Amino acid sequence: MKDLSIPLDIDNLKVISQTLDTKGNIIITVESICTKTTCHKCGKDATKRYGYGSLMEYRHTSVFDTPVILRIKPVRYECEHCEPPGTTTTERYNWVAEGGKITKGLEEYLLRCVINSTIQDVAKKERISYKTVQTMLNNLIHREIDWSQYSDLETIGIDEISNRKGYQNFIAVISAKDKYGNLTILDVLDSRKKDDVLAFLESIPDHLKKTVKQVCTYMYDGFVNSAIEVFGKQRVVVDRYHVSKLYRGALDNVRIKEMKRLKSILPSEEYSELEGMMWILRKQYECLSKEEKRKLEALYKHSPLLKKAHSYALKLTHIFNTHHDRKSAMAKLDRWIISVEKIGLSCFNTFIKTLNKHKGSIANYFKNRSTSGFVEGLNNKIKVIKRRCYGFFKTDSLFQRLTIDLNGYRMLRL
Repeated sequence: MKDLSIPLDIDNLKVISQTLDTKGNIIITVESICTKTTCHKCGKDATKRYGYGSLMEYRHTSVFDTPVILRIKPVRYECEHCEPPGTTTTERYNWVAEGGKITKGLEEYLLRCVINSTIQDVAKKERISYKTVQTMLNNLIHREIDWSQYSDLETIGIDEISNRKGYQNFIAVISAKDKYGNLTILDVLDSRKKDDVLAFLESIPDHLKKTVKQVCTYMYDGFVNSAIEVFGKQRVVVDRYHVSKLYRGALDNVRIKEMKRLKSILPSEEYSELEGMMWILRKQYECLSKEEKRKLEALYKHSPLLKKAHSYALKLTHIFNTHHDRKSAMAKLDRWIISVEKIGLSCFNTFIKTLNKHKGSIANYFKNRSTSGFVEGLNNKIKVIKRRCYGFFKTDSLFQRLTIDLNGYRMLRL
């Protein structure tokens, strides 16, 4: 594998050069091959070139987890139709997203990234400003959907993200994965209210509704109930990730209280050996190292309550990890609830209320083991490609033979 290249996935642009800047960003200098633009004054075609505007930079989709920046000097045109003559117009690009800082390709990629994530998380991971991601979302809200582009919507995902820092002003992201595994964002709603989500789901054409096999949703009443009204109870699946987040959160509360108690009664040296327990408690027992098992046994010795809570959290995880059918899974969940209540383990009380409320939709997970985390594998593939090709990463030969879809729709099959 001697030479690598990445074809630019934007029409009407010619690549002039590729370099790396001092920050490690890939800088691609391009120029427009268009021969005209629309006059901003009269609306007619202007074809007479009249120099260049200021140098512009647009962030594009990353390659090998490295930011790509397109650098271009926009052409200015003089309109020959306007009176008096001399009116000039700088060319505009249909590949630039609204807001003028990123390309539409990156805009679409960022939109997929916000599924099961927050704006702040996406901004940090993609090394882009919070404001840019927020502007992207605001621009796409209320867009009109062309349903003719879709032939099937096998799995619909409904999730929420915070449109502001501090988990405020939640909005709904509705995505879909077809029978071939292709991911798409159907819409971004400016609220997560049931009426808004219900109105969108009802707007899906009847022939596409028939192709939906499951609706994987965040465990929020507005999402669950609207999905049930449109698609029926049998097709609605409460996302497993959000279920585990609840019962692990209950375990974390016990851990925090018990660690605070132990810190006040144990010698500092003995307590220091119990630090770092949060990650140990989140792992499966068989995945722990010998040292981690030793620390866990020491913690059990000092906190029988935490031992019980951890044991029952692991039992619940085991139920979800085991390939039960829906009926047997329901029976195991019921026995788990009875057992927890029998021993008086109150830390799971709130979770049990939620589990009983949505048990049917939660148990639907065991039919096809579907979740709404459609894009988790995408980032993993990018990391694997980066590791395999890192030797070519910092050379000009990177731009000579390897073809990758920069939009992220079709990653290399590894």
